[in-house]
Amino acid sequence: MTEHVKNGVDLRFISAEKFKTNVISVFFNIPLRRGSVTRAALLPSVMKRGTSEHRTMAEISRYLDELYSTTLHCGIRAKGDGEVIYFSAEYIRDEFTGEELTPRIVALLKEFIFSPLIENGGFSGEYLDGEKQNLKNAIEGLINDKREYVDFKCREAMFGGEGYGLFEAGDVNDLKEITPKSLYEFYKHIINDTKVDIFASGAFDETGADCIRKGLGGAFSERDAEYAKTNIAVPQDGGTKYITEEIPVTQSKLCIGVRCGVEPTSSEYYALMTGGCIFGGSPFSKLFLNVREKLSLAYYAVARTERFKSAMFISCGIETDKYEAALNEITAQFKKMQSGEIDDRELSNSKLYLINRFLSMKDGLRTMEDYYLSQSIMDNSGGIDDLIKRTEAVTKEEIVEVFKKLSLDTVYFLKGSTGGGAE
Repeated sequence: MTEHVKNGVDLRFISAEKFKTNVISVFFNIPLRRGSVTRAALLPSVMKRGTSEHRTMAEISRYLDELYSTTLHCGIRAKGDGEVIYFSAEYIRDEFTGEELTPRIVALLKEFIFSPLIENGGFSGEYLDGEKQNLKNAIEGLINDKREYVDFKCREAMFGGEGYGLFEAGDVNDLKEITPKSLYEFYKHIINDTKVDIFASGAFDETGADCIRKGLGGAFSERDAEYAKTNIAVPQDGGTKYITEEIPVTQSKLCIGVRCGVEPTSSEYYALMTGGCIFGGSPFSKLFLNVREKLSLAYYAVARTERFKSAMFISCGIETDKYEAALNEITAQFKKMQSGEIDDRELSNSKLYLINRFLSMKDGLRTMEDYYLSQSIMDNSGGIDDLIKRTEAVTKEEIVEVFKKLSLDTVYFLKGSTGGGAE
Protein backbone atom coordinates (compact mmCIF):
# COMPACT_ATOMS: atom_id res chain seq x y z
CA MET A 1 0.00 0.00 0.00
CA THR A 2 1.40 3.38 -1.05
CA GLU A 3 0.57 6.73 0.50
CA HIS A 4 1.66 10.08 -0.92
CA VAL A 5 2.58 11.91 2.28
CA LYS A 6 3.44 15.11 0.40
CA ASN A 7 5.11 16.16 -2.84
CA GLY A 8 8.23 14.07 -3.32
CA VAL A 9 7.66 11.92 -0.20
CA ASP A 10 5.95 8.51 -0.38
CA LEU A 11 5.21 6.00 2.38
CA ARG A 12 4.85 2.32 1.54
CA PHE A 13 3.61 -0.43 3.84
CA ILE A 14 4.55 -4.06 3.19
CA SER A 15 2.28 -6.26 5.28
CA ALA A 16 4.01 -9.38 6.63
CA GLU A 17 2.52 -10.96 9.74
CA LYS A 18 4.79 -14.01 9.90
CA PHE A 19 7.87 -12.13 11.10
CA LYS A 20 8.59 -11.18 14.70
CA THR A 21 10.44 -8.07 13.60
CA ASN A 22 9.58 -4.90 11.70
CA VAL A 23 11.79 -2.88 9.39
CA ILE A 24 11.45 0.87 8.83
CA SER A 25 13.66 2.38 6.12
CA VAL A 26 14.15 5.75 4.46
CA PHE A 27 15.56 5.98 0.93
CA PHE A 28 16.87 9.11 -0.81
CA ASN A 29 16.94 8.73 -4.60
CA ILE A 30 19.66 10.49 -6.62
CA PRO A 31 21.30 10.11 -10.04
CA LEU A 32 24.63 8.27 -10.25
CA ARG A 33 26.96 11.07 -11.29
CA ARG A 34 30.71 11.48 -11.40
CA GLY A 35 30.50 14.67 -9.34
CA SER A 36 28.53 13.20 -6.45
CA VAL A 37 29.11 9.44 -6.36
CA THR A 38 31.99 9.60 -3.85
CA ARG A 39 30.17 11.98 -1.50
CA ALA A 40 27.09 9.75 -1.65
CA ALA A 41 29.16 6.72 -0.65
CA LEU A 42 30.83 8.65 2.17
CA LEU A 43 27.81 10.40 3.66
CA PRO A 44 25.91 7.56 5.43
CA SER A 45 29.10 6.17 6.94
CA VAL A 46 29.97 9.54 8.48
CA MET A 47 26.41 10.08 9.72
CA LYS A 48 26.35 6.68 11.42
CA ARG A 49 29.41 7.58 13.52
CA GLY A 50 27.43 9.94 15.75
CA THR A 51 24.42 12.20 16.20
CA SER A 52 23.81 15.35 18.24
CA GLU A 53 22.33 13.20 21.03
CA HIS A 54 24.47 10.06 20.74
CA ARG A 55 27.87 11.41 19.79
CA THR A 56 29.90 8.21 19.52
CA MET A 57 29.41 4.72 18.14
CA ALA A 58 29.71 3.36 21.68
CA GLU A 59 26.79 5.50 22.81
CA ILE A 60 24.77 4.45 19.79
CA SER A 61 25.50 0.78 20.46
CA ARG A 62 24.38 1.06 24.08
CA TYR A 63 21.15 2.77 23.05
CA LEU A 64 20.41 0.10 20.42
CA ASP A 65 20.85 -2.53 23.14
CA GLU A 66 18.23 -0.69 25.22
CA LEU A 67 15.89 -1.01 22.24
CA TYR A 68 16.01 -4.81 22.48
CA SER A 69 19.08 -5.08 20.24
CA THR A 70 17.61 -3.06 17.40
CA THR A 71 19.92 -3.05 14.36
CA LEU A 72 20.66 0.08 12.37
CA HIS A 73 21.85 -0.07 8.75
CA CYS A 74 22.84 2.64 6.31
CA GLY A 75 24.61 2.80 2.98
CA ILE A 76 24.05 3.06 -0.77
CA ARG A 77 22.52 0.84 -3.44
CA ALA A 78 22.92 1.32 -7.18
CA LYS A 79 19.72 1.26 -9.22
CA GLY A 80 20.59 1.52 -12.92
CA ASP A 81 21.73 5.07 -13.66
CA GLY A 82 20.61 6.08 -10.18
CA GLU A 83 21.34 5.16 -6.60
CA VAL A 84 19.71 5.36 -3.18
CA ILE A 85 21.17 6.47 0.13
CA TYR A 86 19.34 4.62 2.88
CA PHE A 87 18.87 4.48 6.65
CA SER A 88 17.09 1.46 8.09
CA ALA A 89 16.18 0.03 11.49
CA GLU A 90 15.02 -3.50 12.29
CA TYR A 91 13.41 -4.12 15.66
CA ILE A 92 11.23 -6.56 17.57
CA ARG A 93 7.52 -5.97 17.03
CA ASP A 94 5.70 -4.17 19.82
CA GLU A 95 3.54 -7.14 20.83
CA PHE A 96 6.66 -9.22 21.58
CA THR A 97 8.24 -6.59 23.85
CA GLY A 98 5.21 -5.56 25.83
CA GLU A 99 5.77 -1.89 25.06
CA GLU A 100 5.31 0.52 22.18
CA LEU A 101 8.70 0.36 20.50
CA THR A 102 7.68 1.80 17.13
CA PRO A 103 7.62 5.47 18.34
CA ARG A 104 11.14 5.06 19.72
CA ILE A 105 12.37 3.60 16.45
CA VAL A 106 10.79 6.46 14.52
CA ALA A 107 12.52 8.91 16.86
CA LEU A 108 15.81 7.06 16.35
CA LEU A 109 15.61 7.31 12.57
CA LYS A 110 14.65 10.99 12.78
CA GLU A 111 17.67 11.57 15.00
CA PHE A 112 20.06 9.94 12.54
CA ILE A 113 18.58 11.64 9.51
CA PHE A 114 17.87 15.13 10.83
CA SER A 115 20.31 15.56 13.74
CA PRO A 116 23.78 14.43 12.66
CA LEU A 117 26.79 15.47 14.72
CA ILE A 118 27.80 18.92 13.44
CA GLU A 119 30.87 20.85 14.54
CA ASN A 120 31.86 24.34 13.32
CA GLY A 121 29.36 24.29 10.48
CA GLY A 122 30.29 20.84 9.18
CA PHE A 123 30.60 17.17 10.02
CA SER A 124 33.16 16.00 12.54
CA GLY A 125 36.60 16.22 10.96
CA GLU A 126 37.76 13.19 12.93
CA TYR A 127 34.86 11.08 11.74
CA LEU A 128 35.23 12.27 8.17
CA ASP A 129 38.94 11.45 8.06
CA GLY A 130 38.29 7.97 9.41
CA GLU A 131 35.56 7.22 6.89
CA LYS A 132 37.63 8.67 4.05
CA GLN A 133 40.32 6.12 4.84
CA ASN A 134 37.77 3.30 5.05
CA LEU A 135 36.29 4.29 1.69
CA LYS A 136 39.73 4.64 0.13
CA ASN A 137 40.55 1.11 1.27
CA ALA A 138 37.28 -0.18 -0.18
CA ILE A 139 37.82 1.51 -3.56
CA GLU A 140 41.42 0.39 -3.86
CA GLY A 141 40.46 -3.07 -2.60
CA LEU A 142 38.26 -3.71 -5.64
CA ILE A 143 41.30 -5.08 -7.47
CA ASN A 144 41.59 -7.82 -4.84
CA ASP A 145 38.30 -9.36 -5.94
CA LYS A 146 39.19 -10.16 -9.53
CA ARG A 147 35.71 -11.39 -10.44
CA GLU A 148 34.03 -8.21 -9.25
CA TYR A 149 36.85 -6.13 -10.71
CA VAL A 150 36.55 -7.50 -14.25
CA ASP A 151 32.76 -7.17 -14.14
CA PHE A 152 33.13 -3.51 -13.21
CA LYS A 153 35.78 -2.87 -15.89
CA CYS A 154 33.50 -4.38 -18.51
CA ARG A 155 30.62 -2.23 -17.29
CA GLU A 156 32.87 0.85 -17.28
CA ALA A 157 33.99 0.12 -20.84
CA MET A 158 30.38 -0.08 -21.97
CA PHE A 159 28.89 2.83 -20.01
CA GLY A 160 31.81 4.89 -18.73
CA GLY A 161 30.09 8.18 -19.50
CA GLU A 162 26.79 7.16 -17.88
CA GLY A 163 25.73 6.55 -14.29
CA TYR A 164 25.77 2.78 -14.59
CA GLY A 165 29.40 2.87 -15.69
CA LEU A 166 30.53 4.36 -12.38
CA PHE A 167 31.81 2.42 -9.39
CA GLU A 168 29.23 3.13 -6.69
CA ALA A 169 31.91 3.43 -3.99
CA GLY A 170 33.33 6.42 -5.87
CA ASP A 171 36.80 7.55 -6.88
CA VAL A 172 39.84 7.91 -4.62
CA ASN A 173 40.80 11.15 -6.39
CA ASP A 174 37.61 12.81 -5.14
CA LEU A 175 38.31 12.20 -1.47
CA LYS A 176 40.87 14.94 -0.94
CA GLU A 177 38.37 17.58 -2.14
CA ILE A 178 35.68 16.59 0.38
CA THR A 179 35.70 18.71 3.53
CA PRO A 180 33.45 18.63 6.63
CA LYS A 181 31.59 21.68 5.34
CA SER A 182 31.25 20.55 1.71
CA LEU A 183 29.89 17.16 2.82
CA TYR A 184 27.43 18.94 5.11
CA GLU A 185 26.20 21.05 2.19
CA PHE A 186 25.73 17.85 0.19
CA TYR A 187 23.82 16.36 3.14
CA LYS A 188 21.41 19.30 3.18
CA HIS A 189 20.77 18.83 -0.53
CA ILE A 190 20.00 15.14 0.02
CA ILE A 191 17.64 15.78 2.94
CA ASN A 192 15.78 18.72 1.39
CA ASP A 193 15.76 18.22 -2.37
CA THR A 194 15.70 14.53 -3.31
CA LYS A 195 12.90 12.00 -3.84
CA VAL A 196 12.13 10.22 -0.55
CA ASP A 197 10.65 6.74 -0.05
CA ILE A 198 9.75 5.50 3.42
CA PHE A 199 9.12 1.76 3.77
CA ALA A 200 7.46 0.13 6.77
CA SER A 201 7.63 -3.66 6.50
CA GLY A 202 6.09 -6.13 8.92
CA ALA A 203 2.96 -5.77 11.05
CA PHE A 204 1.74 -2.40 12.30
CA ASP A 205 -1.46 -1.45 14.07
CA GLU A 206 -3.09 1.87 13.20
CA THR A 207 -1.30 3.66 16.04
CA GLY A 208 2.11 2.47 14.79
CA ALA A 209 1.27 3.26 11.17
CA ASP A 210 0.12 6.75 12.14
CA CYS A 211 3.31 7.30 14.11
CA ILE A 212 5.39 6.48 11.03
CA ARG A 213 3.13 8.55 8.79
CA LYS A 214 3.20 11.69 10.94
CA GLY A 215 6.41 11.32 12.89
CA LEU A 216 8.70 10.31 10.03
CA GLY A 217 6.83 11.24 6.86
CA GLY A 218 5.72 14.54 8.34
CA ALA A 219 9.29 15.49 9.20
CA PHE A 220 10.21 16.01 5.56
CA SER A 221 9.49 19.17 3.64
CA GLU A 222 7.73 19.10 0.29
CA ARG A 223 10.04 18.92 -2.69
CA ASP A 224 9.82 18.84 -6.47
CA ALA A 225 11.80 15.64 -6.97
CA GLU A 226 11.58 12.49 -9.08
CA TYR A 227 13.41 9.18 -9.45
CA ALA A 228 16.61 9.11 -11.45
CA LYS A 229 15.85 7.86 -14.96
CA THR A 230 17.86 5.04 -16.52
CA ASN A 231 18.74 4.91 -20.20
CA ILE A 232 18.48 1.26 -21.25
CA ALA A 233 21.36 -0.37 -23.10
CA VAL A 234 20.23 -0.40 -26.73
CA PRO A 235 22.34 -2.43 -29.20
CA GLN A 236 24.70 -0.20 -31.19
CA ASP A 237 26.46 -0.37 -34.52
CA GLY A 238 30.21 -0.80 -34.61
CA GLY A 239 30.65 -4.43 -33.61
CA THR A 240 32.05 -5.98 -30.46
CA LYS A 241 34.89 -4.28 -28.54
CA TYR A 242 37.74 -6.51 -27.31
CA ILE A 243 39.79 -5.30 -24.35
CA THR A 244 42.67 -7.15 -22.66
CA GLU A 245 44.24 -6.17 -19.36
CA GLU A 246 47.20 -8.20 -18.12
CA ILE A 247 47.58 -8.82 -14.41
CA PRO A 248 49.88 -11.10 -12.35
CA VAL A 249 47.42 -13.77 -11.22
CA THR A 250 47.19 -17.47 -11.94
CA GLN A 251 43.56 -17.53 -13.09
CA SER A 252 42.28 -15.30 -15.88
CA LYS A 253 38.84 -13.72 -15.84
CA LEU A 254 36.51 -13.05 -18.73
CA CYS A 255 33.46 -10.79 -18.76
CA ILE A 256 31.25 -10.27 -21.79
CA GLY A 257 28.80 -7.37 -21.78
CA VAL A 258 25.59 -7.68 -23.80
CA ARG A 259 23.19 -4.88 -24.74
CA CYS A 260 19.59 -6.08 -24.56
CA GLY A 261 17.46 -3.05 -25.41
CA VAL A 262 14.46 -4.39 -23.46
CA GLU A 263 12.31 -2.02 -21.44
CA PRO A 264 12.34 -3.32 -17.84
CA THR A 265 8.56 -3.06 -17.44
CA SER A 266 7.65 -4.61 -20.80
CA SER A 267 6.43 -8.15 -21.37
CA GLU A 268 9.72 -8.84 -23.19
CA TYR A 269 11.62 -8.54 -19.92
CA TYR A 270 10.11 -11.77 -18.55
CA ALA A 271 11.25 -13.64 -21.65
CA LEU A 272 14.72 -12.09 -21.32
CA MET A 273 14.93 -13.09 -17.65
CA THR A 274 13.78 -16.65 -18.29
CA GLY A 275 16.07 -16.99 -21.30
CA GLY A 276 18.95 -15.63 -19.25
CA CYS A 277 18.37 -18.38 -16.72
CA ILE A 278 18.41 -21.05 -19.45
CA PHE A 279 21.55 -19.54 -20.96
CA GLY A 280 23.66 -18.99 -17.85
CA GLY A 281 21.66 -18.26 -14.72
CA SER A 282 21.34 -21.65 -13.05
CA PRO A 283 23.34 -24.80 -12.18
CA PHE A 284 21.78 -26.53 -15.21
CA SER A 285 22.25 -23.69 -17.72
CA LYS A 286 23.84 -24.06 -21.14
CA LEU A 287 26.97 -22.24 -19.98
CA PHE A 288 27.38 -24.35 -16.85
CA LEU A 289 26.73 -27.70 -18.53
CA ASN A 290 28.82 -27.04 -21.64
CA VAL A 291 31.53 -24.47 -20.92
CA ARG A 292 32.25 -25.73 -17.41
CA GLU A 293 31.12 -29.35 -17.08
CA LYS A 294 31.35 -30.90 -20.54
CA LEU A 295 34.38 -29.08 -21.98
CA SER A 296 36.12 -28.00 -18.74
CA LEU A 297 36.89 -24.58 -20.20
CA ALA A 298 36.05 -22.57 -17.08
CA TYR A 299 36.02 -22.81 -13.30
CA TYR A 300 32.69 -21.01 -13.36
CA ALA A 301 30.52 -19.71 -16.18
CA VAL A 302 27.43 -17.65 -15.38
CA ALA A 303 25.25 -14.96 -16.89
CA ARG A 304 23.23 -12.35 -15.01
CA THR A 305 20.72 -9.83 -16.31
CA GLU A 306 20.61 -6.25 -15.03
CA ARG A 307 16.95 -5.28 -15.24
CA PHE A 308 17.26 -1.51 -14.80
CA LYS A 309 19.92 -1.08 -17.48
CA SER A 310 18.77 -3.92 -19.77
CA ALA A 311 22.24 -5.43 -19.95
CA MET A 312 23.55 -8.95 -19.54
CA PHE A 313 26.98 -9.88 -18.21
CA ILE A 314 28.60 -13.26 -18.84
CA SER A 315 31.38 -14.06 -16.36
CA CYS A 316 33.97 -16.85 -16.45
CA GLY A 317 37.08 -17.87 -14.59
CA ILE A 318 39.45 -19.57 -17.03
CA GLU A 319 43.00 -20.68 -17.68
CA THR A 320 44.76 -18.11 -19.84
CA ASP A 321 45.40 -20.51 -22.71
CA LYS A 322 41.68 -21.43 -22.88
CA TYR A 323 40.52 -17.90 -23.70
CA GLU A 324 39.76 -18.52 -27.38
CA ALA A 325 38.07 -21.87 -26.78
CA ALA A 326 35.94 -20.49 -23.93
CA LEU A 327 34.91 -17.42 -25.91
CA ASN A 328 34.01 -19.55 -28.93
CA GLU A 329 31.89 -21.94 -26.85
CA ILE A 330 30.09 -19.08 -25.07
CA THR A 331 29.33 -17.54 -28.45
CA ALA A 332 28.11 -20.89 -29.78
CA GLN A 333 25.72 -21.31 -26.85
CA PHE A 334 24.51 -17.74 -27.31
CA LYS A 335 23.70 -18.49 -30.96
CA LYS A 336 21.81 -21.61 -29.90
CA MET A 337 19.56 -19.41 -27.79
CA GLN A 338 18.97 -17.16 -30.81
CA SER A 339 18.24 -20.10 -33.13
CA GLY A 340 15.78 -21.70 -30.73
CA GLU A 341 17.79 -24.73 -29.58
CA ILE A 342 15.92 -24.81 -26.28
CA ASP A 343 14.16 -27.96 -25.15
CA ASP A 344 11.05 -28.16 -23.00
CA ARG A 345 12.96 -29.46 -20.00
CA GLU A 346 15.33 -26.48 -20.02
CA LEU A 347 12.37 -24.13 -20.13
CA SER A 348 10.38 -25.82 -17.36
CA ASN A 349 13.42 -26.26 -15.06
CA SER A 350 14.41 -22.63 -15.48
CA LYS A 351 10.89 -21.44 -14.66
CA LEU A 352 10.83 -23.56 -11.51
CA TYR A 353 14.28 -22.27 -10.52
CA LEU A 354 13.22 -18.66 -10.95
CA ILE A 355 9.87 -19.11 -9.22
CA ASN A 356 11.54 -20.70 -6.19
CA ARG A 357 13.91 -17.74 -6.07
CA PHE A 358 10.99 -15.31 -6.23
CA LEU A 359 9.14 -17.15 -3.49
CA SER A 360 12.24 -16.96 -1.29
CA MET A 361 12.03 -13.16 -1.47
CA LYS A 362 8.96 -13.45 0.74
CA ASP A 363 11.15 -15.00 3.44
CA GLY A 364 12.89 -11.73 4.26
CA LEU A 365 11.60 -8.25 5.03
CA ARG A 366 14.63 -6.61 3.43
CA THR A 367 14.43 -8.63 0.22
CA MET A 368 10.76 -7.70 -0.16
CA GLU A 369 11.57 -4.09 0.62
CA ASP A 370 14.29 -3.96 -2.04
CA TYR A 371 12.00 -5.58 -4.61
CA TYR A 372 9.20 -3.10 -4.05
CA LEU A 373 11.63 -0.18 -3.97
CA SER A 374 12.90 -1.23 -7.41
CA GLN A 375 9.31 -1.57 -8.62
CA SER A 376 8.56 1.94 -7.40
CA ILE A 377 11.58 3.41 -9.18
CA MET A 378 10.52 1.66 -12.40
CA ASP A 379 6.91 2.80 -11.92
CA ASN A 380 5.78 -0.82 -11.96
CA SER A 381 2.96 -1.85 -9.62
CA GLY A 382 3.33 -5.62 -10.03
CA GLY A 383 3.94 -7.67 -6.88
CA ILE A 384 5.92 -10.87 -6.39
CA ASP A 385 2.90 -13.03 -7.27
CA ASP A 386 2.53 -11.12 -10.51
CA LEU A 387 6.21 -11.70 -11.26
CA ILE A 388 5.64 -15.42 -10.81
CA LYS A 389 2.54 -15.41 -13.02
CA ARG A 390 4.33 -13.53 -15.81
CA THR A 391 7.28 -15.93 -15.65
CA GLU A 392 5.04 -19.00 -15.84
CA ALA A 393 3.47 -17.62 -19.04
CA VAL A 394 6.76 -17.16 -20.96
CA THR A 395 7.06 -19.24 -24.14
CA LYS A 396 10.06 -20.57 -25.99
CA GLU A 397 9.12 -18.43 -29.01
CA GLU A 398 9.18 -15.27 -26.90
CA ILE A 399 12.64 -16.14 -25.57
CA VAL A 400 14.01 -16.72 -29.07
CA GLU A 401 12.60 -13.43 -30.36
CA VAL A 402 14.05 -11.40 -27.52
CA PHE A 403 17.48 -13.09 -27.76
CA LYS A 404 17.64 -12.23 -31.45
CA LYS A 405 17.65 -8.57 -30.41
CA LEU A 406 20.65 -8.94 -28.09
CA SER A 407 24.07 -7.72 -29.14
CA LEU A 408 27.50 -8.68 -27.76
CA ASP A 409 29.02 -5.30 -26.95
CA THR A 410 32.26 -5.74 -25.00
CA VAL A 411 34.62 -8.63 -24.25
CA TYR A 412 36.88 -7.75 -21.32
CA PHE A 413 39.71 -10.23 -20.73
CA LEU A 414 41.65 -9.96 -17.49
CA LYS A 415 44.65 -11.97 -18.61
CA GLY A 416 46.68 -13.78 -15.99
CA SER A 417 50.38 -13.56 -16.70
CA THR A 418 52.68 -16.58 -16.61
CA GLY A 419 53.89 -17.24 -13.13
CA GLY A 420 51.30 -14.96 -11.57
CA GLY A 421 50.64 -15.02 -7.86
CA ALA A 422 47.52 -15.86 -5.93
CA GLU A 423 44.30 -13.98 -6.54
